[in-house]
Amino acid sequence: MHIIRFAAIGAALTLVVCPAALAGHGKVGTWEVTTKMGGAGMPQMPNMANLPPAVQAQMKARGVQMNGGGGMTTRFCMTPEQVNGDKPPMTHRDNCKTENVKMSGNTFSADVICTGQMKSKGHMEFTFSSPEHYSGHMTNTVTMEGGQQMNHDMTMDAHWVSPDCTKTP
Repeated sequence: MHIIRFAAIGAALTLVVCPAALAGHGKVGTWEVTTKMGGAGMPQMPNMANLPPAVQAQMKARGVQMNGGGGMTTRFCMTPEQVNGDKPPMTHRDNCKTENVKMSGNTFSADVICTGQMKSKGHMEFTFSSPEHYSGHMTNTVTMEGGQQMNHDMTMDAHWVSPDCTKTP
């Protein structure tokens, strides 16, 4: 059960922010993000083939591909409205909020706080090397039901794939 929760946490955190949507820092279309996860107290990322079929189907429907070894790849669509906005859209759970959002040059940073069954506090920072690429890091402390804490580290590397969003979730 903890492995399934970990996969859900990882997928949720990956979808917390689409930083490529900052004005002048991204392109409209399909983006692909490769994420590596780890941290003290975190179980190893599961092999997706070992997850229950219903969980596999949910993750695939959300565009998540488990890479094993603590990683996953997701695809998402950036709309013209998102790219032309002055801050990234926050696509996260209803019980999360983003604070201290800052853009300095080509670097974006923010804090994310979530409440509910899985409480978490984290900080993210992303740097844009071009309109078609960004990379970043997020640290997060997750408190599970019962008070168990896990430190979560995540690195991301994203690139623009195509102007077409018809095949993204």
